[in-house]
Parts: sequence; C-alpha cells; structure tokens
Amino acid sequence: MVATIRDHGSGGTETVPARYLIGADGAHSSVRRAIGVQMEGPDALAEYQMVQFNAPLSEAQGQHRYGLNIITHPDAPGVLVARGRGDRWGYAREWRSGQERLDECSEQRLLELITTATGVPDLKPSIERVSTFRFAAQLAERFRDGRCFLVGDAAHRMTPRGGTGMNTAIQDGYDIAWKLAWVLRGWCDQELLDSYESERRPVAAHNVARSKDPNGAQNGAADALAWDLNGRLPHHWLEHTGMTILTLDLLSDGLTLLSSTEVTADTSRAAIATTAPTVTHIVGDTLVRHLGLQPSETLLLRPDGRTWASTNPA
Repeated sequence: MVATIRDHGSGGTETVPARYLIGADGAHSSVRRAIGVQMEGPDALAEYQMVQFNAPLSEAQGQHRYGLNIITHPDAPGVLVARGRGDRWGYAREWRSGQERLDECSEQRLLELITTATGVPDLKPSIERVSTFRFAAQLAERFRDGRCFLVGDAAHRMTPRGGTGMNTAIQDGYDIAWKLAWVLRGWCDQELLDSYESERRPVAAHNVARSKDPNGAQNGAADALAWDLNGRLPHHWLEHTGMTILTLDLLSDGLTLLSSTEVTADTSRAAIATTAPTVTHIVGDTLVRHLGLQPSETLLLRPDGRTWASTNPA
C-alpha cells in the first residue's frame, strides 16, 4: 500500500509505503466513511454554543484556575472554560428550544453576557468566534476493516459527562500502537492485531453508555475503576534499585517479568508466542502481596501493563 501525504501549508505531496492505516481523524472521520463503517447511537442529545474570547481573567480567578467554572448567575448561566495557556476562554451554555441563541446575538449582547458571567464589570473581552457543538453518544459498528483501524472520536463519540472521551482515545492509541510495533518488528504474528477491537470496543461501549446517562458521571468508583484500569498493573509506589518509582515505570516496550525470586529465561517464555525481549524485575514481598501473587508466582506483562501470562514455577 502506498500513502500520499499532503502538506496543507505548502500544498506539496509525497508518497510513502504503508502497511496499515490508523483513522484518528475525529468525529467526522473521512477514513471511517471511506471504509464504510457506520456509527450507532444518538448524535443530538444536547446542543451547546460557545463564545471564544480573550480577556485578562487570571487575576480575577486567583490562585485556583479550574478547568471548568460553573456559572450560576441567573442572567448568564453556563460554563466558563479555560481554552489553553494565557487568557483565552470560552463561555458556553446549553441551548434549548425557545431560548436565546449565542450564534444569533449581537457582539454587544455577547459582551454583556461574558461580563455578567465573569463578574468583572470593567472587563473588555476580545471575541474570536461563536461555535455550536452537539452531545453525541455513538459507537462505530466495528473498529477495524482489513488493514485500517479506527481510534478515538473516529471510533466512538462521547458526551463530556465524566470526562472519559479523551482518556478512552489515548488508551485506544496506545493499544494499537504497541501491537503494530510488535508486528512490524517481527516480535509477534499479525493475529495480535485482532485483539485491538475485542479489547477496546467493549471499554468504549461502556464509556459511551456512561456518558449518555445524565447521572453516569456520578457512578461510584466500583463501577468505573474496573473499566478505567481495564486489567492494567495497578498504581503502587515502591523502592527499586535504590529509587522510589511507580509500578508503571517498570514496564518496557517488550515483555516485563515481575517475580519475587530469580527465574530462568525458559520460565519467562513458557508457552509465550512472541519473540519480544523480556525485562526481568525481582520485586519485594510488599509488591508481591499488593499484586495478589503467590510468593513463587511470576507475572509477565505487556507494554500496557496487562497480563500476558502468569506462571508458578514451584
């Protein structure tokens, strides 16, 4: 397969050989349309409008610079959102039938709303633009078509409730990245790629449904944590080789073997269908107990911290 890459800035093109294509091109993915994959679920759960502007609000906000600021003023209810570094902001609110639309307001009216919402009477905001976006809770009917894979919003659309959209997308990208790397390096056969959809789509389906539920973000940790961790090595601080590190710092690009005792290379490769290099860590009894392992048990982990195999050489 040959891919043609175009530089939107210069207009120049170049061709590169490619074995796989990853569609990470957002909610309106052209890759998804090209491979004929449909989205399932509602795409108009709510409509929000946002005014993006620049204004010196850092001093007014003080030392607590929150990502979301809920505005409860009756004349300008909504959300004030930091839009990056500096003093770039967005004032957003849900639109419902019969209400005033921000995209139909005059500039003077927008300035009045922003001033009221911020509570800074002498504020002089500079308005950049007004945009409209809709809440969607959709899932692609499949995440793969041959050598094409969908990740992020191209594979699933979530409402902002619970903030799971970006986390799910990042995990998608990491999952397909290490699996493709193993296949392209010759560490594993291409059947490993079949696990991308079987492992990632159920998580996305759960998070899409959770975001669709107006109360989904209020679910307790018992419901959310298992899906968020998805079988990954749990976070734990430990003393290792004279340093204080996280369990996640132990992971390598290949396999990572955790054991409380010395093990042989043959043990670490027992019934493992890969030639990926293995990094071995002899860990203390505290971590062994934290992971729920038996004293003589070994744990072989993938790059994403999930278990590749568990063996007990005793």
